[in-house]
Amino acid sequence: MPVLFMSEIIVTFVLLEIYYSAINKLNYMKQLVLLRHGKAEQGTMDKDDHDRVLTGHGSKDASCMGGFILKKWGVPDLILSSSARRAHDTAILAAQSLGYPQEEIRTDRNLYFAPSRWILNVISKLPDEVDRCLYVGHNPGVTELVNDLGVRLDNLPTASAACFDFHIDSWADISADKAAFLWLKPAKEL
Repeated sequence: MPVLFMSEIIVTFVLLEIYYSAINKLNYMKQLVLLRHGKAEQGTMDKDDHDRVLTGHGSKDASCMGGFILKKWGVPDLILSSSARRAHDTAILAAQSLGYPQEEIRTDRNLYFAPSRWILNVISKLPDEVDRCLYVGHNPGVTELVNDLGVRLDNLPTASAACFDFHIDSWADISADKAAFLWLKPAKEL
């Protein structure tokens, strides 16, 4: 039986550590699900657009999409939502189906009708310990972002979702050229 010297053992451990670190880097990624809010009541002169609520159908679809996301993708590390009531209510209903604590949903007023570049800017500031984020927002920004990430789509319907991988270590590095499309689920297919 060969005798190993302490220096050989140390070198072997160092090489194994470098190898496994490189493998983890290759497999490391962030994942993002983009979810358009559920169908909302029509706007009226009596109510501020920011305060529009979900219809019964919109609430049902939001809850069902949360269930679909759970089965297809699992529980996110973070749910990030526009502060508009219809988006936040969609996030709450999805969170209930996902088993995600609704008090941990993060809302941001800057995401209310945000264009694609603003959405990416907010996402780029997420903490790196978040690997999987569910974003709930509005059109045209959500559809614009889906298109910017490489999926040609005229309109992401209400309560519909699209999922992307990003081969990055940090959300600060998020960009369209690092995106890989995974799936798209229209609410009408639930």
